[in-house]
Amino acid sequence: MKRRRTAKTPSPPAEESFTPPYPPSWFDRFTDWVDHLPGPAWAFYLSLAVILILEISVVQWVEGAYPFGTFYVAHVFIGVSLPYFLGLMHYLDKAAASAMDSFRPLLSLPKAGARSSVKDRSTFADLSYRLTMLPRRPALLATLAGAAFTATAILGETASGAVPGYLAGTAGTPLATASVMLAFIPINVLLVLIPYHSVHQLTQVSRIYTKHARINVYLLQSLYALSLPGAYTALGLIVFVYGLWAFTGPADAANAISIGITLVFAAIAVAAFAWPLWGAHRRLVMEKGARLAEASSRFEAATRELHRRLDSGRLTHMDDLNKAVATLEIEQNALRKIPT
Repeated sequence: MKRRRTAKTPSPPAEESFTPPYPPSWFDRFTDWVDHLPGPAWAFYLSLAVILILEISVVQWVEGAYPFGTFYVAHVFIGVSLPYFLGLMHYLDKAAASAMDSFRPLLSLPKAGARSSVKDRSTFADLSYRLTMLPRRPALLATLAGAAFTATAILGETASGAVPGYLAGTAGTPLATASVMLAFIPINVLLVLIPYHSVHQLTQVSRIYTKHARINVYLLQSLYALSLPGAYTALGLIVFVYGLWAFTGPADAANAISIGITLVFAAIAVAAFAWPLWGAHRRLVMEKGARLAEASSRFEAATRELHRRLDSGRLTHMDDLNKAVATLEIEQNALRKIPT
């Protein structure tokens, strides 16, 4: 007797793993390495700042630039700037990821409590990835542009014969110069990567607001979540510009390069603070206008029905109609009071 074959029940397809839209940049690989170190990330950047300050200062003590145990403020600022820039961008990425989680209820994805599909989860992962990760090639080009900018600035100041402001206070020996340049060169390289990082995040925030946000005029707290990374960017850049003018020597702070950095960073700070807020404002104004138009249309229909009944002399169920008109009026007044 032949055995009857039983058809196998097909197993459900496994969830597709998220495929990044582009490889991460060298900076994102660096921050991933920092995150996997024992202890918090801020401890690494603080330790790096202490090491750089001591590295510059000890060499200057040995070379006789200033007495042992004292610190030159401009050199301390140089030692702090490199870990400050790295830590700032690292923190901005973490703040953007946290803001994205807060903004999720307003994304054009299934509502809270609904079962989301693989595609929906992939969309959220894609938006989060683009917001917190730099594309590898553009980030590399920005880094190379920063290196070219640094080389041009150093060669130009060397050719002029004057002592650059960042070398003021050093012993002037090759070792003393090298100790400062060890931190100064990477700082200047990052001066191009930081604006690119800011513009990239602002572009992604604008894209999320315009293409993926489901605006609700009654949920304003989540709407402005994506504006926080921009505010932190503005604050971080302003702090550096303040330090550039307050803690470096007059000759360094007054040169054309420092003035140019100040103007560029100030422009980015303003844009980083205002751009996300402006995007939220535009979407909120559009949604508020649509809600008001809908409420006004219903109010008009209700008043027309009221007039029709009055003209025909059929005054049945007028109490219900009166309540409807009053409720629609309350709705319109409430919508007009919502801030944008």
